[in-house]
Amino acid sequence: MKKSFRFVLFALLLTIPLFTMSVSAQDSVSGDITFVFWENSTTARAGWENRIEQFNMEFPDINVNLIGVPGEIWSDYLQGTATLIAGGETPDIIWVATEGVRFLVDLDLILPLDDLIAAEGDALNEYVDDVAPALFDSFRVDGSLYFLPYSWNNMVIYYNKEMFDAAGIPYPSDDWTREEFLETAQALTEDRDGDGNNDQFGFAGSGGGLFTTIPWILANGTNIVTDDFCATNLTDPQVIEAIQFNYDMTYESEVAPAPGVLTDATLQFINGDVAMFGGGRWPIMQLFEEDFMNFDIALWPGNPEQTTIYGVDGFGIFRSSEDVPAAWEFLKAMSSAQAQEILVGTEDSPLGNIPSSRSVAEEISQFPPENYEIFYGSLDGNVVLVPSPPRFNELESIFMRYYNQIMADEISVQDAMSAAETELSTIITCD
Repeated sequence: MKKSFRFVLFALLLTIPLFTMSVSAQDSVSGDITFVFWENSTTARAGWENRIEQFNMEFPDINVNLIGVPGEIWSDYLQGTATLIAGGETPDIIWVATEGVRFLVDLDLILPLDDLIAAEGDALNEYVDDVAPALFDSFRVDGSLYFLPYSWNNMVIYYNKEMFDAAGIPYPSDDWTREEFLETAQALTEDRDGDGNNDQFGFAGSGGGLFTTIPWILANGTNIVTDDFCATNLTDPQVIEAIQFNYDMTYESEVAPAPGVLTDATLQFINGDVAMFGGGRWPIMQLFEEDFMNFDIALWPGNPEQTTIYGVDGFGIFRSSEDVPAAWEFLKAMSSAQAQEILVGTEDSPLGNIPSSRSVAEEISQFPPENYEIFYGSLDGNVVLVPSPPRFNELESIFMRYYNQIMADEISVQDAMSAAETELSTIITCD
């Protein structure tokens, strides 16, 4: 299982200095706190040290200690953190994303933030009002808020404007459907060298894990788990139909390449071998690096209603914290609009996450794409959080194993999803 793009990019964000970080600085606050972070790269620790140095410019009397939890994948980080707690460590703060929220909350490791927020009175109103409700909702469990949103990502369709223009095809509309998408992809698919095999494709998936794979399922008005996370929903006819549509793009209409034909959808998009592909904000980093600007984005096609998947990351406080006031100041500072400024990027190098504060997200207008407002604006439409039950890592691993077998043409969609549902029946459960 590959690392999520959102998590990998976060390590890059940490190396950029901040201007100011606090939501409401209180110079009198002091304490000694410990911050657990995912040490998934050689630069992760240095990045967090930089953030802490900036924080201490406003809060010199709060000492922040670091505990790095190593691991190649998200489950390593979560399991390692749980092991720390079980071993007697008493950390104060953690950074986490949607996929880990239920895991940590179900273990009763995280402190609800509702009372701390209420105690602030009006002090947090500017921050709260500037963050879309859907981002806060992603961190609520049974009505309680456990994390403050920092950044997030979604899935949109990138399209190569030069290829559309050359074919005389209009750009995607704001409310395009899956049928219109397929017609467009077919019109942009070609056998350029006449050898009987397509070498220009209308669409390519972006690879990766669950987040980048299931938008077609969500756009079909369904999900791979039930709303209460008590069971899988993999044999739902709408799930089967959506995966079959994805399979058929490769093996029936042949508008998408088979696995292994194209290894880098973004690079092939730049080279003109792919007209459209799916991604969040992160592909912009590579597009800028390659100096390719002739692109734009559209919402994911609906069938019939457009639905956008999203996932969020943020900061929370452990119940084990022995200095909640100091931890709370650190949490507010790390989540503030000022701290989010680094997510915008520099003039020559935009970054890959979307700030949780709408006002900061507006600053990405200085970069392509022209339809940049679709990123944050998707939250005002029909959005669905990436399904993240407590045992998310097993859900992703098992689902992706069977999905990859489907796309390798090794098993039928129905047989694969039936087998996956059987395997997950004792994992995704409320019993």
